[in-house]
Amino acid sequence: MAILQEDGRTPYTTIAEALGVAEGTIRKRVARLIDDGILRIVGVVDPKMVDQSTIAVIGIHTEGEPVNNIVAKLSELEEVRYIGVSAGTYDLIVEIVVGSNEELFDILTHKVRLIPGISGSDTSLIMKVCKERYNWRGI
Repeated sequence: MAILQEDGRTPYTTIAEALGVAEGTIRKRVARLIDDGILRIVGVVDPKMVDQSTIAVIGIHTEGEPVNNIVAKLSELEEVRYIGVSAGTYDLIVEIVVGSNEELFDILTHKVRLIPGISGSDTSLIMKVCKERYNWRGI
């Protein structure tokens, strides 16, 4: 998995050679990891390269509506990249990626704030991403 985390396109023959096992063994292990839901091989788009350079993290307070209902509504928004249920100051932490501050304003005022059960929010604009990784320690 560590090799695939570095480059999901690495040929099974290359992985097998590095690990000293047969290519078929790697193919079967990867298939099992995918079937078991442990591994997904995806392409990751750099938002900046496709004019989606405005990133905001939003702390959301909820009230009067089950959190699952609010999460379901937020999940419908294409601009929402991440939703986490939180134990702390906010009930939900949401990441939105869009092309401009104007788009962010539009989404916050015309979509997010209109979702029943959202009682308040605080938005932080990400000015610069300093670290972003997709591999996990110890795997």
